[in-house]
This record gives sequence, structure tokens and C-alpha cells, in this order.
Amino acid sequence: MEYILYGSQTSPFVRRIRLLLGDTSYEFKEINPFDTEGASELNKINPINQIPLLVAGEQTIWDSRQIFNYLNSFHRYQNMDWDDENLLTAIDGAVSSAVSLMLMKRSGFEIDENVMFLNRQRDRIESILDYLKPYLKSEALKNWNFHTMTLYSFLDWAVFRELIGLDKRPECVEFLNKYKNLPIVIKTQIPKA
Repeated sequence: MEYILYGSQTSPFVRRIRLLLGDTSYEFKEINPFDTEGASELNKINPINQIPLLVAGEQTIWDSRQIFNYLNSFHRYQNMDWDDENLLTAIDGAVSSAVSLMLMKRSGFEIDENVMFLNRQRDRIESILDYLKPYLKSEALKNWNFHTMTLYSFLDWAVFRELIGLDKRPECVEFLNKYKNLPIVIKTQIPKA
């Protein structure tokens, strides 16, 4: 089956799918949802107006979690139990909060202000990173799988966007260092310019 993946090179949600696809043949169509042309194109192909979007033959899937489920049903990347789903939901929660902070920052807000919404997003990220500490030493995040791809995409992106600092999180630095030289990680890295 031929796949077309729409997204940006910077999105952590898109990157985790690019990491998942690895050596699978697919076409990558870049969309910048923050410029007028990209936003217009995205609105035409995805009613929920978000990336990534996967086209697989006649089937279109609009959300990265659902894209994983769809691809996993065919390629059997990994078995997922409820603990796995909860772990993935936690990581997704951190990503969602960080995306909210980034959008606020790009909209001109000072994201370090003492405002309930901003405090909630920062607290949620910190709480999830605390929750993940034992997982970083367990089997759940020792293998290269969708969990590690998702966490790697999030941490690398959040540091790149200057939304989190890892100076007090050596376990996260160690995690990033463990995977940063994988060929697929290098191939999908966030463009620096």
C-alpha cells in the first residue's frame, strides 16, 4: 500500500509517525499550518485542522494516535495493553500542553506569567516528566518502539522550542543521548535553520 503523510518537519506528532514508518516507503508532503497557504491547504484536507494526516489508498486518517493504530493493525509494530495506552496518553498529554504553550508564545503571550492556563500547562508537563522517571529505567522505554519514538519526538522538540529545560532531568538527557544517533532519528531531525 502507498502512504502519503502530510505534516511539518518540526511537529512532534508528525515526527513520531515518520520515525514509526522508518524504512517503509511513503511520500512526505510538507505543510506549514502557520502560514496562510499551508493553513488553507490543511483546512481542505483535514476538518480537524491538524497535522499529521495519513492517506493510505482510499483511507484518510486525521490524528497521529489513530495513524499509529491504523499502521499497527497492518504492520504489527507492537502489542499495546492498557498500561501501554496509559503511558502513551501521558506522553501525549505533555506534548499537547507544550503545543499549547508554543502557540501562546507565538501569539505574543509571555508564557512564564502566573496565569491559571499557563500554570496548568507547565504543571502538567512537569507532573508527566516526574511520572515518566521510573519508566525511563524500565523495559517500557528501553526498546525503540512507539513509546520511545513519541517521547524522543516530544523531548527533542520541546528543548528545540525552548519550552522545557533538562538541566534538572538527567534521565531525559540520557534518554535523548541513547537514541540521537539512530539513522532514522538523524534523518527526521528538526531543521536547525
